Amino acid sequence: MANNSAILLPKTERILTTVGEQIKLARLRRKLSSEQVAERAGIGRSTLVRIEKGDAGVSMGHLINVLRVL
Repeated sequence: MANNSAILLPKTERILTTVGEQIKLARLRRKLSSEQVAERAGIGRSTLVRIEKGDAGVSMGHLINVLRVL
């Protein structure tokens, strides 16, 4: 299967990583488990982990659903 990942500039990758870290910190401050957030956002736990790692391949819709939950 072909790799369909977006090609990003290093600065953009750092921004995505920072956003993911901030989402994880927000989840932890609220004392929510990854399972709780994923279920409330209507996504799988693995997708939430990808968001928290700053993966550029996650859809904006999933990201927005996580932000809505938090």
